[in-house]
Amino acid sequence: MEIATLLNTHCPESTADTLESIQTFVGQNVIVSIDGAVWNDFEDIKLPAYKLKGFYHNTPKSPYRNMALGLRTLYSKFPKADWFLYTEYDCLFASNAFKKNLDFADRQDVWMLGNDGRQEKNKHKFPLIEAIINEKISTCHYLLGSCMFFCNEFIERLAELDFFTKLINVSNHFTEGYFPSYTGYDLSEHLYPTLATHFGGDIGSFAAWNEITRTWSGNYSRYPIRWQPELDPETECFEKASILHHIKKNHPIREVHRKKRKELWKNTTQWQLA
Repeated sequence: MEIATLLNTHCPESTADTLESIQTFVGQNVIVSIDGAVWNDFEDIKLPAYKLKGFYHNTPKSPYRNMALGLRTLYSKFPKADWFLYTEYDCLFASNAFKKNLDFADRQDVWMLGNDGRQEKNKHKFPLIEAIINEKISTCHYLLGSCMFFCNEFIERLAELDFFTKLINVSNHFTEGYFPSYTGYDLSEHLYPTLATHFGGDIGSFAAWNEITRTWSGNYSRYPIRWQPELDPETECFEKASILHHIKKNHPIREVHRKKRKELWKNTTQWQLA
């Protein structure tokens, strides 16, 4: 299975560690997309991957423009990848167990995989997106934006429509994450799952975090991925975890998995891992 990864970052402190975890358990085909606002901060940081200078972002509202630029670049470099992964610097990959879920998703016509998957009727409208694809969108879907897998068929469909370039062009004058008729946190979290289902695919959800009850559901021991709060190193180490989020900077959980990776590399060759 070939996976191409887009690692989006604006944080020098965590990026190298996350990149190492990706190259260990996901694969070597990685592009690191760096927010143009902090591009200079990465000049002296050696990253064994292609570095892409993103647009000047510098706002927590939405990285959707840099995501579109990154996915377009990723597809141009690795068009034959079976899956495309978008992930952020505060994710961490702890095993390649997630590949079993991708294998299953292939057989079930699932076009996207992530956490917190759900349908949200009448919550968001996308008139500008409808103009880009020249079709009406009837339903809205959601996946958490910190870690999302896209199947080749879906990315290929978007590339055929020149969707990424069109989205970038129409949003050139938008600032601070603004997008017409969208009031959510990150446009990409609704945009891509909605398009995946609109074009005939399905979305799959590893696990979910309920922000109201503060409880997990689904396979959270394998996929403890949530927007907030940060994972607690005392109670949420999740020894069977394959993908974790969020854990920033020198989080104790990062140190644990760094040591585990070093032990793996002592006895396992690269091709056996990823």
